[in-house]
Amino acid sequence: MASIAADQISKLCPCSSRVDDILDRSGEERLARTGGGPQDLTLSQEEALNRFRSLLVEHNLVRKRDTDCDLLRFLRARSFDVAKAKAMYEAMLDWRMQVGADTIRETFDFPERNLVKNLYPHFHHKTDKLGRPLYIEKLGQLQVDELMKITTMDRMMMEHIQEWEILIEWKFPACSRKAGKTISQSLAILDLKGVTMKHMSKQVRHFIQNISKVDQDYYPEFLGKMFIVNAPMAFKAIWTVIKPWLDKRTQKKIEVHGSNFAPKLLELVDKQNLPEFLGGSCRCPQGCEYSDAGPWNEARYHISALAEEQDDGASFGDCRHRNVKDKGPMQWSCLDT
Repeated sequence: MASIAADQISKLCPCSSRVDDILDRSGEERLARTGGGPQDLTLSQEEALNRFRSLLVEHNLVRKRDTDCDLLRFLRARSFDVAKAKAMYEAMLDWRMQVGADTIRETFDFPERNLVKNLYPHFHHKTDKLGRPLYIEKLGQLQVDELMKITTMDRMMMEHIQEWEILIEWKFPACSRKAGKTISQSLAILDLKGVTMKHMSKQVRHFIQNISKVDQDYYPEFLGKMFIVNAPMAFKAIWTVIKPWLDKRTQKKIEVHGSNFAPKLLELVDKQNLPEFLGGSCRCPQGCEYSDAGPWNEARYHISALAEEQDDGASFGDCRHRNVKDKGPMQWSCLDT
């Protein structure tokens, strides 16, 4: 496939090249480098965080596992509007109760996982240069009709939620330990090689819309950047369908490339961490799609190793284990880097 020219990409996805987004994107990049700690807040944002925390504690809403880092995700998703962030947080709590998210790691069994990955390759694989886990999808290999013979869209949604919980409670802490700083965002790579409009059936569109809602409403600000590669000329039509489902903050994190994407992607990811089909040199023996390679599967970064180093419930590079209920204003648990 011929490479898509820069001006064409701009027309396909204006969010990837608008000059007025430069400051917003540089801010997102700084958050990715630093982990989104207190050095990234203005005085008014600090005040909003203090009000938000106090409000949640007052109404007995804050969860035991939540930290200032978690509260900041909701504030950032709602532009530091405390009332809107509280409404978003409450909706998240209600949704988690409905789907059983707190126990889904233990209670949901997905024996068809590998068969599903054959027909819809999606997986975590190692980390980028900032220490963020890579999430990769090969959408051009999606075979919906065959997929529905072995599973359902509802079960795939439950698997998606389960993977979120594994990422937050297991993979992010391991990545944080390896990086020596808080890692709480991912780099998503969507490979559109082979994608045509036939992949965007009504069933698929409905599934993508539901996933987008879950990701943005209930797991906000975990996406650091989305890198779309091998975008076909039909992408303009596909983007027209998908764009309304994405909030503006998410749109600004998306970068779109044609077939000559490797040099730009290798600016973000070391070659040995990137699968061969994306321009890297990694060839996991069992296939990168199935290896689940990353710090989370290296013994020295495993969650059990993290637990051994906890004193008061927190571990180096991990901001997930201190309860905000016991904090005064601006006593941060995030690693200040």
